[in-house]
Amino acid sequence: MPTVLSVTLAIGSHRLSQQGAITKRMTAIEEMAGMDVLCSDKTGTLTLNRLTVDRNLVEVFAKDMDKDTVVLLAARASRLENQDAIDAAIINMLADPKEARANITEVHFLPFNPVDKRTAITYIDSNGNWIRASKGAPEQVPTCLNANHPKISNSLVLGNKKHWCN
Repeated sequence: MPTVLSVTLAIGSHRLSQQGAITKRMTAIEEMAGMDVLCSDKTGTLTLNRLTVDRNLVEVFAKDMDKDTVVLLAARASRLENQDAIDAAIINMLADPKEARANITEVHFLPFNPVDKRTAITYIDSNGNWIRASKGAPEQVPTCLNANHPKISNSLVLGNKKHWCN
């Protein structure tokens, strides 16, 4: 099976290169095959290879939550090192990237993987509150929150015009 997959990806990569596509990783072809929506802009992502998030387009669908808090929680659920384009774009929304981990004690970080389609961080804030923040596919994020952790009393998930509260 691994041989079949490797050969299939190599053939796909070759065909894409004949059409002018540049693939940096073989797995990118497989990841694109599973994609439902591609968001890009003709002036930034494709020409500069840099993804950006427009803070003005961030929508908040939860009571007692503002854009700044949502951006901060998303940045906290992002990797600070070895970032992918999405993590970098989210962290760049902060005035200072160090703000993403300021005044918190990280307890656990779940990195992104294509199976779970989400990241999550559990941390203790400066008031001693245990908080879990997650970002990822809206249908996947709720599965990692309130995972029977005795110190996390509630969770809020924002994404794709849906919100869940436990």
